Amino acid sequence: MPTKRQQVTKTLNEFYQRPVAKVSLELFLSVGAVIFFAVFAIRPTLVTMSDLVKEIEDKKELDQKLTQKIASLSTAQTSYLEVQDRLYLLEQALPSTPDFIHSIKVIEKIASDQDILIDSLSVSEIPREVGLETPFSKLKKNSFPISLSLSGEYSQIRQFVEDLLNYRRSFVTDTVIFSTSEERGQKKLRATITLSVPYFGEKTK
Repeated sequence: MPTKRQQVTKTLNEFYQRPVAKVSLELFLSVGAVIFFAVFAIRPTLVTMSDLVKEIEDKKELDQKLTQKIASLSTAQTSYLEVQDRLYLLEQALPSTPDFIHSIKVIEKIASDQDILIDSLSVSEIPREVGLETPFSKLKKNSFPISLSLSGEYSQIRQFVEDLLNYRRSFVTDTVIFSTSEERGQKKLRATITLSVPYFGEKTK
């Protein structure tokens, strides 16, 4: 009488001899082969394709940025050409050198036009003139202070300050302090004015 183990073996052998069992085994082997190739053969290809897609997207984004920059440069060049003939006005208002002597002469000229006497004029230090060959990229906005004391009528002093502010060379009025003194029995109005004179100077390292 066959044992239980022999019966199980016989039953399995009969099952695998059937067509359905053969098809199931072949299907299982086929699925296993597909999974094997997907993991060990197709996966590297998919990873490479993913990297290529990402690289293409990055290059598209870079291309868009470059296109925007080119458009901006084109707009800037057009704007520059439109104002090129008036750039000397900017140089006069905010020169690329302190132009210290010229600034002092402008102050003296405006004071003379208003018939104002400059009692004193002082600066903490005389700025170093920048060479005209210095590249603009090596310059930064700077200023030097001027302190002056003058006397005259209020309307004259007021007009003096307004003329300074309206002058093509840029002057910034920081403070105006009025005081009175008596000379020979007459009151005299004095004004102490501090100015900032902007210009482009060399960058400090």
